[in-house]
Amino acid sequence: MTKAVIIGLDGATWRLLDPLLQQGRLPNLQYLIEHGVRRTLISTRPPVTVPAWTTFATGVHPGKHGCYDFFLPGKSIRDFRPATSQEIKVPTLYELLHDQGKKVILMNLPNSYPPRVPAMTMVSDFMTIGDQAVFPASLLEKYPVLKRYRLSPDERLKLTTDNDAYIQHIIDLEKDRLAGMKELFIHEPWDIFFFLFSSTDWVSHLVFYDMLTQHHPTALQVFDVVDEFFGWLRQQLPAEANLYIMSDHGFTYYTELFYINRWLEQQGYLVTRSGAGQLEQDATARRRNLAAARSQRRRWRISKRWLNILFFHPVIERTMKWCYHHIVKPFFPVHITVDVGIDLDKTKVCFPRGSMLQTLYLNYQGNFKEGLITDRTEYDRVRQEVKEKLEALYTPSGKRVTEHVYTKEELYGNQPPTPSPDLHCVTKDVWIVGHLHSKAIFEQAISNKHDEFGIFIAYGPDIVAGEQLAEANIADIAPTILHQFNSLIPSYTDGRVLLDIFQNQAEPAQRPVRLSQIERSEKTQLNELVDNLVI
Repeated sequence: MTKAVIIGLDGATWRLLDPLLQQGRLPNLQYLIEHGVRRTLISTRPPVTVPAWTTFATGVHPGKHGCYDFFLPGKSIRDFRPATSQEIKVPTLYELLHDQGKKVILMNLPNSYPPRVPAMTMVSDFMTIGDQAVFPASLLEKYPVLKRYRLSPDERLKLTTDNDAYIQHIIDLEKDRLAGMKELFIHEPWDIFFFLFSSTDWVSHLVFYDMLTQHHPTALQVFDVVDEFFGWLRQQLPAEANLYIMSDHGFTYYTELFYINRWLEQQGYLVTRSGAGQLEQDATARRRNLAAARSQRRRWRISKRWLNILFFHPVIERTMKWCYHHIVKPFFPVHITVDVGIDLDKTKVCFPRGSMLQTLYLNYQGNFKEGLITDRTEYDRVRQEVKEKLEALYTPSGKRVTEHVYTKEELYGNQPPTPSPDLHCVTKDVWIVGHLHSKAIFEQAISNKHDEFGIFIAYGPDIVAGEQLAEANIADIAPTILHQFNSLIPSYTDGRVLLDIFQNQAEPAQRPVRLSQIERSEKTQLNELVDNLVI
């Protein structure tokens, strides 16, 4: 009987791993590569956690599975709700295998809460709402080590300690997770086992540029923990199991920031005011922890009027920001917030999600009940106008702000989710920021963020050895694993079976791919119909 183990390294990229491999720092990962297959794994657009891991789980692009962002808009542009597994509009890999009697264990798979399969062993991901993270809860008594399982780091340490101490906290958290993972791996029955390292993403957001330039040895210890785990896993891997190692996206750093809402304000598409808020409410435990940490500090709010006074010149703005981050935050119990937001009653185009994604929404009555843009002709004109302006825009240093600006039809097809982002910006050197904490439109700064170039490694009895193959897409993983189990693959799947990773004599390479006409459930189709109705 075949088995599959999937290990996620969130945000991992060959750009960082290859230098570590060349130094001999990751011997166990090197062994798996030399005796298996490696390739670059192309992520979703945008290349972020929820869309990407949901595409992994379903084999379809975000336009089909419906989870194209961490937060999804409702009938009002003011109403964003967290994406959860209930939003997924197609069956998942683990549901299809569960329906065939396969035992599935998921640990920390983003967008798997609440559980879609009854009685499935699961430790939930960081989007969990509430206190329960282990399903079924009886596992906590059976394996007490799971009581140490935490969904996210304590953000208070990020505000009150240096990076080294915070990174050590992340490493300790990951070791606690691994202790629980090992118990389930050894003692519970399973056919497919998924475990995700989140620490690789957390430290990359913090110090990716420093790790890339070998200037942050503490953060690199995260990858030592990962490699040590692969040494353990090699010894424990069942003889009939294939191992898949993957990331949801890659990582890079940007050298300049572009404050897109400030630019939209300058161009006349957006209006700001004090106290409007920015629709940046985060329902994740991580954000709740950060809010709790901030609430313990004295809070000062800067209104729009005072922001204009204090930041009247770019040099003064840069100086004040430096003083705040290097003097006020580390040594004084004060948290300063800019109380400036988007006036949605007067705004036609905005980036309403702060710095989460590089997307724009049009305040169109066809999508939102309070839409300022009332007819399709004006919608098309404004969207094309903003797209062309952004594609022609350069920073003062001569860098293109966007490589390309996609419409939602270009990303999601002729029937995109409604509502969904109207424009998506692809960038190379410039990170697009939505918050309104700056008066400037451009800023020179290092920003560690995602890119679309992730990693993929396969190893096991069915896998070819020592091959570096061409790029694959993250949508390819679900159909490939379904094929390994000789399962029917839904005909609407966007991914393909990676037949070239299997040895010629291996059974998965000998049999044809089995497609089926598995369709979305009537309930799902009805929900989509209701979602697409315009109030």
